[in-house]
Amino acid sequence: MKVLLIDDDKINNFLNRSIIEKHCGTECVVSEFINPEEAYEFLKDCSLTNHENCPDVIFLDINMPEMSGFELLEKMEEEKIQLPNSRIFILSSSLDPNDIERSKSFESVTDFISKPLDKSKIGAIKEDFDHS
Repeated sequence: MKVLLIDDDKINNFLNRSIIEKHCGTECVVSEFINPEEAYEFLKDCSLTNHENCPDVIFLDINMPEMSGFELLEKMEEEKIQLPNSRIFILSSSLDPNDIERSKSFESVTDFISKPLDKSKIGAIKEDFDHS
């Protein structure tokens, strides 16, 4: 399972990578972007030409200074960038019901997960992935 973390916080990425690797072992390959613009370009490339490098699971933070996670999703929709084999999870510390509702407005978003990522959340995602 290829996992992509998109979060401007290096510490969050380190912690999330550690949790994912601990509970997925060698079955998960984790990569990350701290810059959402670079993540967008990578996902655009995946969509257009580089399908084998597309992540299976994307954890996307919504509160980033350069471009919010919602802005990244909107840009993907505007540019018609589709990742049909990828599952996008909003991973946020936000408890705002508006953010949760807004995440549901994106067809590409599988679910909204509140930080921190933990063993049970990773386990459920991995199990779902294994059965698809």
